[in-house]
Amino acid sequence: MSFYRTAVLPRLLDFSEGLSGFEAARQRTVEFATGHVLEIGSGVGSTLAFYSREITSLTTVDPNPVLNARVRRRLRHLAFPVDVREGRCEQLPVKDAAFDCVVSAFALGCVEHLEQAAAEIFRVLKPGGRFYFVEMGLSSDPRMARWQWRLRGLQSLLVAGCKLDRPLEAALTGAGLQLKRLEGVRLDAVPRVLGYAYEGCAVRDS
Repeated sequence: MSFYRTAVLPRLLDFSEGLSGFEAARQRTVEFATGHVLEIGSGVGSTLAFYSREITSLTTVDPNPVLNARVRRRLRHLAFPVDVREGRCEQLPVKDAAFDCVVSAFALGCVEHLEQAAAEIFRVLKPGGRFYFVEMGLSSDPRMARWQWRLRGLQSLLVAGCKLDRPLEAALTGAGLQLKRLEGVRLDAVPRVLGYAYEGCAVRDS
């Protein structure tokens, strides 16, 4: 594993935890999750404190063993069991139809094969299960979007290859999920050119 993923990325994720915009977005994304929950691309565990104490269980999946080790060190005071697993979003190491909710907080923009990851989310959700997400994206303001395009190389370098122009809506609906909500939001305390995101919820109807 590269020096960037073992040493630099954890520090960048730690820094993002201290930004109120990222923190609030993560909280909004996970607060309605219930039952058996799967979080993909869990990073250093920045969402752990925001889950309801009433969820049945949480399973986290991330391909980075260094980040997974950080997550395990944060589990002591949680009121629900957590199973930390190593794996990729495109090939989740869990059973079919095993989860009531799947959560992604700034993870899908960094996967290599978005459509495959969306198909995996559909596979692991129970019928009626919900997918809650917040992902970085292009601003709805054309002038700001142009600046985002100009800086996309820097943004991708800083955040593990994350891309702002991923066709998220098309990938989710193409996988069979029904999109119930998709809302563009500005992240507080983040430079405008780097602080536009999309929050939403999709459902597996059958």
